[in-house]
Amino acid sequence: MWQVLAGFVRSKEVLQSWLPGALVLGGICLTSLWSETLLLALAEVVSITLFFAVFMFAWNARAFLDSDYFLLLGFACLSLAILEGLHMFSHPWFGLVPGGIETSTRALLAGRYLQAVSFLVAAAFVQRKLRPLPTLLSFLGVTAALVAGILLVSRPCCYAADGGATIFNLASHWVTAGILVAALALLNHSGHRFHPRVLALVSAAIAVTALASVAFGLTHWLSGPWQALGHLLIAVSTYLIFKAFVETGFTRPYDLLFHNLKEAEAQMRAITLRDELTGLYNRRGFFSLAEQQTKLSQRTGRNMLLFYCDLNAMKTINDTLGHQEGDRALTDVAAILRETFRESDIIARIGGDEFAILAIESDDTSVGMLRMRLETNLIAFADRAGRPYDISLSIGEATYDPLLSESLDRVLSRADDLMYRQKQARRHNGKEHPNT
Repeated sequence: MWQVLAGFVRSKEVLQSWLPGALVLGGICLTSLWSETLLLALAEVVSITLFFAVFMFAWNARAFLDSDYFLLLGFACLSLAILEGLHMFSHPWFGLVPGGIETSTRALLAGRYLQAVSFLVAAAFVQRKLRPLPTLLSFLGVTAALVAGILLVSRPCCYAADGGATIFNLASHWVTAGILVAALALLNHSGHRFHPRVLALVSAAIAVTALASVAFGLTHWLSGPWQALGHLLIAVSTYLIFKAFVETGFTRPYDLLFHNLKEAEAQMRAITLRDELTGLYNRRGFFSLAEQQTKLSQRTGRNMLLFYCDLNAMKTINDTLGHQEGDRALTDVAAILRETFRESDIIARIGGDEFAILAIESDDTSVGMLRMRLETNLIAFADRAGRPYDISLSIGEATYDPLLSESLDRVLSRADDLMYRQKQARRHNGKEHPNT
């Protein structure tokens, strides 16, 4: 029953996610019943709007994007919005830019070349970093040169005397389709570095863009069903790119982060970021993963809780029962912490008998519940394990608020101070030593 309900919820989420875009694109298709010109104009408007939206998102989220692949595509979208605008406003429908159909066709071809090459070059920045401002200025410079060439240079011709496309025009569409196929192959070669859902959206966008180039290249005439299909497919591919950016930044940021954490965890094992005794993260591993979480917290505005725990009377256990028993007490604490906190939380042994936990998607209202769960698990463990001593923890907690611009070290220090006060209070009350 629960599986059926979960499947229904997921299908409802998918429907809500795709419904707006489907309605818009469906409405554009329906306009072909009245006027092909209206269909082409609406498809252009949608494409330009989405291109500009993708650029705005990429620019404002440039500090948080996991891969500069998306940043480069975002910059390319600004250039594409400019060229698509030139294509639309120079067309005889509008006639706002001189040159007529020749200028309009050149702008369309320039956009197709720029988009195909951008997809191809972006594959080189899946792991590499680029400098945002110089890259943006480079795209704007290339776009300005293309616009100047379109308006001022008479060659090559794209519009034949018979009202159709020239050989250069038709060949260019097939060339861009080939470049896009190469870009798709390169992307899937590095696809393991993307979340599967985002990879599927970007791959579909490239494939649909290639199909648009094929549609343009199949007809000699610059109007008709193939031209209409090509413009519609460009709008669809732009929407898919937009969806990929939305998935990355808004809809599923935690899914994407956990995917990245799994990738990071595999790398961390190779550079010994795990504590050998307990299997938890060590101090270095804790800070590596926690820094990723703080970036996400800054983007989503959600608070997190940081717990700092100290195993009480560790020295007494070592002195009276031996270091082997002390090690067993540490592994017991690790097991209790795993049982208490969620798999998505970051649990680490950051010192000899000290542990830190970053509880994700938790806030001040969760402190009491988590403390009660931890105390319950400590008591339950003592009942079933039958150790010759009691395992108890001194605990301090602090809230990470992304709006305060507080460093992770500072939050950890606040939690440490509270833990130390509790430990001092236990000593004052005579509860520091275990029953041995």
